[in-house]
Amino acid sequence: MQTTIDNIDTALRSWFHPVCRSADVPDGAVVHTRLLGEDWAVARIDGELVAMVDRCPHRYAPLSAGAVVDGTLQCPYHGYRFAPDGGCVHIPALGNGAPIPPKARVATAAAVVERYDLVWLAPDEPVADILEIPEWDDPAFVVAPLPDQTWTAGAGQLTENFLDQGHLAMLHAATFGDPDAHAVPAYTVERDGWGFTCEFSHSAKKLSDSHGGETYDVDERHDTFWYQAPYSLRLRIEYPGEDVVLTICFFHQPVDAHTTKVYVFDLRNDIADGRTTIEDAVAFQMAVGAEDKAMLEKFTTHATPIDLQAEVHTRADRNTVEMRRILGDLVARGHNQENP
Repeated sequence: MQTTIDNIDTALRSWFHPVCRSADVPDGAVVHTRLLGEDWAVARIDGELVAMVDRCPHRYAPLSAGAVVDGTLQCPYHGYRFAPDGGCVHIPALGNGAPIPPKARVATAAAVVERYDLVWLAPDEPVADILEIPEWDDPAFVVAPLPDQTWTAGAGQLTENFLDQGHLAMLHAATFGDPDAHAVPAYTVERDGWGFTCEFSHSAKKLSDSHGGETYDVDERHDTFWYQAPYSLRLRIEYPGEDVVLTICFFHQPVDAHTTKVYVFDLRNDIADGRTTIEDAVAFQMAVGAEDKAMLEKFTTHATPIDLQAEVHTRADRNTVEMRRILGDLVARGHNQENP
């Protein structure tokens, strides 16, 4: 029985994962990315995105080092050209009109889409859609994208960290955490298919006092989480006393067994009216993330246990336990697909 899931688990192939930013792939461009330990070439050909395994079937040259030529992706080594469906349509060494060997084909991703200024890739037919972010198109919110970040940690570990309430007073006392508010209030988790929702109300530093300093005031903060398998999270934070609503989106790219790229977006209702700026919002979230990163990169394992008997759990961990249940179901589904 499988007891953990890591960044290269084959069960993750049937899910959408972010692999780069849309702006990284203008029309006619091709870029390299890595997902689940596998290299991919992502290209935009005549306005449409395509993702191919980054290996020419001829001599295994990286297609991401090639170019988009006449509606095809051209290998940089011998000039083989591949149509968006992965089929080879031209081999220069054979001359025009020569038959193409049937094996001259590149595997393509089952699905490639753009959402939230990101390119999402599913190697196999995806089980579920991408997490919905209603604030993204709400004119009351301004989107503040954080810089790309690569962490030496598992995608499950990062997702769990952003769900976890028990570490706020300990790890984030220098930013927003109330160092006197260690107790996690009772809460419920509502599962919905491959995701769940949960809510907390707890004490935290006033947002205006969360940028360091020895003196601060605390205020009630209300958090609502939406989790979507495998590694997407929307967190809506409301500060009723300050009339501030902050939604943070966390999207994770399992690069390889030990590395995860994280894409974070702040969506706030206090930027358009001048109460804060995109620059200040990003700087604050980078400071919070640095506290998490320093801890997670100390872990000596990067897999997430899905055996609920393997760790100690308390009522404060209901949401991260539910995440483990969903990941366990995801793994079980993958095994059933492999062994029908």
